[in-house]
Amino acid sequence: MGLGSDIRTAFFFARKDTLKNKRVFALIIIAIAFATANIIIINGFMDGFSNSLMDVTLDISSGHVNLYPKENERYIEGLGVKELKLSGMENVVAHSPRLYSSGTLSYKGKTKTVKIIALDPEKERDVTTILGKITEGGTLTRENEILISYRLAEDLGAKAGGEATLVFENGRSKTYRIKGITRTGVMDLDASGVIMYMDEVNRILGLSGKASIIMVKLSDRELAEEYSIILKKELEVTKVKVWKEEIEGIVGSMNTIKKMTDTVIAVGLFAAAVSVGVIIYVNVINRRRQIGIMKAIGMNGSVIFTIYLMEAIFLAGIGIAVGDMLGYVGTKYLETKPFYCPIIKDYISAKFYTYLLYDASIVSGAVVVLAGIYPALIAGRTNIIKAIWGT
Repeated sequence: MGLGSDIRTAFFFARKDTLKNKRVFALIIIAIAFATANIIIINGFMDGFSNSLMDVTLDISSGHVNLYPKENERYIEGLGVKELKLSGMENVVAHSPRLYSSGTLSYKGKTKTVKIIALDPEKERDVTTILGKITEGGTLTRENEILISYRLAEDLGAKAGGEATLVFENGRSKTYRIKGITRTGVMDLDASGVIMYMDEVNRILGLSGKASIIMVKLSDRELAEEYSIILKKELEVTKVKVWKEEIEGIVGSMNTIKKMTDTVIAVGLFAAAVSVGVIIYVNVINRRRQIGIMKAIGMNGSVIFTIYLMEAIFLAGIGIAVGDMLGYVGTKYLETKPFYCPIIKDYISAKFYTYLLYDASIVSGAVVVLAGIYPALIAGRTNIIKAIWGT
C-alpha cells in the first residue's frame, strides 16, 4: 500500500473507533473543551485585570513622561523655568509638579507615620484623577486642609471634618482640617498618604522652586519615547521615565499572579491529557487481538500507530473547537458584566483578544496529542503472536 492509501485506511479506522462509544467520546470532549475554555477565560480575565490596574496607576500617579531630580539629588531645581518651557511645547497638554515628603499625623491621641504628597490642585486635575478619588468629604480648597487615605483614617479613627496635627520632617508642626478621605487603588498612597497644597509644604520646609517629580501629559501617550529625549534636552534634566517604565512593577506583580493561574490551567490540561491517554491505552489493551489480526493480514505497525494517533488528533480537534467556542462566549459575557474591585476602586472586566484562541488551541492540542503518542506506540509495536493469543 502507498502512503496515501495508508493514511486513508488509518483515517477510516480512527474515525470508526473514536465514535464507537459515544458516552466515552462525550466525556473526553467535555474534558478537553473545559480545559481549553479555562485557558481562554482565565487569561482573558487576567488581561482585563492587569490593563485596569495599569490604567488606574497611570491615572493616579503618573504622567506619560515623568521628570525626576538628578542622581543623588532630592529635588528638581528651577521649577518655574521648566514649567514655563513646558507650557509652550507642542503636544504637551498639561503638567503637574509634586513634592514628596514624610512626617507623622496625630488624631485624638493616635499617631501614624505618613507620606506627604504636595501638589497644585488646578494643575493636578489636568494630569491625574487623584483628587477625584474621594470617598468621604470634599476636595482641597484651602491651604489649611488635607486629604488622608482611607487606611490612615481607619487606623487613626479619623473622620472628614475633624482636625489632625501634622509634624513635618524638619520638626515643624501644624494643625489641619481633614477635608476628605481618599481611596485611590494605589497601594502606597492608600496605605499612608496625605495630600495637601504644594505651596504650603514648600513654605513650611523652607523650599522654593523645587519639586520631587514633574508629570507631563502628552496629546498621545505613544509619543512618550520621542518626548523623553526632547524633554531631557530642552529642560536640562537627566532622569526621565516614560509611562511604560513606571508600570514595570505592576507588570512584575501580574506575572507572579499569572504563574498561580497557570497552575490552575495546568491542572485542567493534565485532566484532559490523562483522560485521552487512558482511554486510548484501554482501547489498545482491549483490542490487542484485533490489532494482532490486522498485523497478520498485512497491516504494518506504522499504520496502526497512525490509527491511534489520529484518534487523539480527532478528539483534540473536536474538543478544542468546542472549548474555543465556550471560551469566546464566556469571555465576551464577562466583558459585559464588569464587577467592582474595592482594591483599585474601579470596575474590572475580562478582555477578549484573538491570540487567546490561538494560544489555548496550540497548548491544548499539543498536550492532548502528546498524551496519545504513548498508547499509539504500544499499539504499533504489539507482537502479532502474543496479541492473537492474548498473552
